[in-house]
Amino acid sequence: MARRKGRGGKGYRKVTYPAALRMAHLVDEMPRHGIGRRLAGVSESLGVDPQTVRRYVRAMAGEFVTEDGEPQFVVEKKGGEEWLVRRPRLGEGSETSIYHLVSVYFALEYFKMLGENVVALSVEEVLEKVERLLPRKHRELLADLPRKFYNAPWAPKDYSGHVDILEDVIQAVVYQKTVEMTYKPAGREPERYTVQPLTLLHHKGGFYLVAKPAKRKQPVYFNIERIREIKLTPKKFDYPKSYHPAQMLDGAFGIFSGPAKTFKLKFPPELAEYITSRTWHRSQKIKTKRDGSVILTLKVTDSEEVRSWIRSFGKDIKVL
Repeated sequence: MARRKGRGGKGYRKVTYPAALRMAHLVDEMPRHGIGRRLAGVSESLGVDPQTVRRYVRAMAGEFVTEDGEPQFVVEKKGGEEWLVRRPRLGEGSETSIYHLVSVYFALEYFKMLGENVVALSVEEVLEKVERLLPRKHRELLADLPRKFYNAPWAPKDYSGHVDILEDVIQAVVYQKTVEMTYKPAGREPERYTVQPLTLLHHKGGFYLVAKPAKRKQPVYFNIERIREIKLTPKKFDYPKSYHPAQMLDGAFGIFSGPAKTFKLKFPPELAEYITSRTWHRSQKIKTKRDGSVILTLKVTDSEEVRSWIRSFGKDIKVL
């Protein structure tokens, strides 16, 4: 491990024997965590507060460095949390590469749901390139990747007849190109739209295009299989900073499509743990009764998805 002489501990309090043991534990443990460790988890395992862990990291910065002189152990922000990360030295990185390969594999499985398309083929090529860089012993571990990480789709739709539409949608979303399309709403005649494509949304086995039509302030969603024709225009648009696809979803109950209604549901004690351990909707309020039963209150779109979910509990649920 590369060292930078004469700087270790400068400007810091004298390192005690217990602190030295904890830092040695970090140096020994971190190579086994390719993507790093949550700072809170490191703090708990060492029995010190997060501020002390940060002090250890600063103390190690002068002794453990990469080939380009950068600190090997750093604290970084990931997903709103602090992580302790070890930067690999030259010639290392096989463990990190495995995480990279698995991440690419997840992406490949997602795009395979779209059918055989250009994006899926491109991701597959990246997967093969990353795999070739791994040592043989690691390639052998990945032989059963499709069984180790398995996607169980929920009643998936068949998009084999919509490959061209999907490829144009993907291109429009990536390059932020306005499109003109013909769309066939359920029970109505086809309609023409000019839209700004924002998101290709996968929900319960189906794909939807979330897009903002011309002359409308809010985005709407379009079923991919109902798009009859689509044409990319040269006109580009700025991706809206205030938009997020979560705005289009109604929690566990599907895509937001109408005014909200309050549902108050009573579940028996034997279903209490199942109900209370999940976030069904951002509006949910849960109250546990003395007999162990649970009252769940939701304010959601009154849709068939909500009603079918309620019916799935049979006589075990009571609608109050």
